[in-house]
Amino acid sequence: MIMNDETIQKLLRKAPAISAPAELRNRLQTQIRLPRPDPRRADAFEPRSWLRRFMPALSFAAFFIACVLALGVQTSMMSELKHENAKLLAATKNLDQLRAGNAEFKRLEAQAQDLERLRKDAIESQQLQAEVAQLRAQLADAQQVTALNQRLQAGKATASTRPGANESGDFFAQNQARADRIICVNHLKQIGLAARIWANDNGDVLPRDFLSMSNEMVTPTLMQCPGDKTRSVTNWAQVAAGNVSYQMDAPGIDDKQPNAIFAECPIHHNILLVDGSVHQMSGEETQAWLVGTNAVQRTVVKIIDGKKYFVP
Repeated sequence: MIMNDETIQKLLRKAPAISAPAELRNRLQTQIRLPRPDPRRADAFEPRSWLRRFMPALSFAAFFIACVLALGVQTSMMSELKHENAKLLAATKNLDQLRAGNAEFKRLEAQAQDLERLRKDAIESQQLQAEVAQLRAQLADAQQVTALNQRLQAGKATASTRPGANESGDFFAQNQARADRIICVNHLKQIGLAARIWANDNGDVLPRDFLSMSNEMVTPTLMQCPGDKTRSVTNWAQVAAGNVSYQMDAPGIDDKQPNAIFAECPIHHNILLVDGSVHQMSGEETQAWLVGTNAVQRTVVKIIDGKKYFVP
């Protein structure tokens, strides 16, 4: 007999049916143990509340609304920035005009300052011209006095051989002293003019010594009083060494104190004020000056803080 698949299937169909034992099902049921249900998992199958059910959707909606608000705020800020940018662009269009106007304003301001400075210079020039004219007149007087002095000297030499020569000698000596004092006044006036010119270029403050204003004076011989026979000033080196006839009472004083005495002649007692005027002191006034007592009515010079002031 040939065994093939078909033959084997026929034999199996003819085999008797196998019946299970009667106790097998019961034994199997008693041996099988099912796992107990977990109470925590039991809640998973219970129906959830509407809030927990829609929580994901609500979260997404809140996130979406927040994004929309942020986008709106950013859009508003961008709109404001664009508006400000437009204003800036409009303002920068007139920048060249503003620059041109500013340059024109500065130019006009500089011109106004120049005009003001020229006006002050013109006023000072007029004042100096007036002082120069006054000094020229005094110089002419001094030249006349010098000529008179020369004639007097010649007359003195002639009169010395005549009777009464001693009396005429006193006359000539008095006239010589008067001429020397006038020349001394002229020297002080020129020193005062040089000091004021120097002050105009140095903050309206007068110089601290005579040598500082050498450029403003014509000659160093102005530093010698004609009545001073003890020295001879011929150059500025002698002035620098202090070999001068005049005394400076208020070196470096401000020109806003016109009655202060700037310089004086100890021989003739002529005083030069800060305003450039020169006053001749008498013998009594000189004594009051030396005493320095302000209570004396005849005092024409007061000493305040170490400086002498003329009381007109």
